[in-house]
Amino acid sequence: MALFLSTTVNKVDKKGRVSVPAPFRSALANQSFAGIVAFPSPELSAIDACGIDRMEALSASLDEPDQYSPEELDLAQLIFAQAEQLAFDDTGRIVLPKPLGSRVYITDEVLFAGLGPTFQMWQPQHYETHRQNTLKQTESKGISLRLRPIPRGKNSSGGGS
Repeated sequence: MALFLSTTVNKVDKKGRVSVPAPFRSALANQSFAGIVAFPSPELSAIDACGIDRMEALSASLDEPDQYSPEELDLAQLIFAQAEQLAFDDTGRIVLPKPLGSRVYITDEVLFAGLGPTFQMWQPQHYETHRQNTLKQTESKGISLRLRPIPRGKNSSGGGS
């Protein structure tokens, strides 16, 4: 599974090409499509992106629609309808389609933000505003990120009586 970490800002050229960060390209190296899948974020002024494997896994999971609410199925339909496969050129660039970039105010720079199994592309100042708002909310509500406990089965051995 691809893992996307860090934040990088890259320039967009006059033809709409932008270099995807090398660590992101490396994370996608063994996939069946040499590029990314990108679509407008349903919640934020950003572009959500991932490898084709994640989209294939989502597609396969939709074969069991009883696991999803009608609203989740509507969201999946929207994501697939708006998703675009953006192939890497020989230097690791993609062409960012104007409708996709302009929807989130990307013009001459793209900020790539790793989110673990996915990443986002932002207009840099919009990302900074989002980052600051997230930090303020985290501080005011005392939010911290924690790992879920490892589940213990009935027959698992471990400490305790």
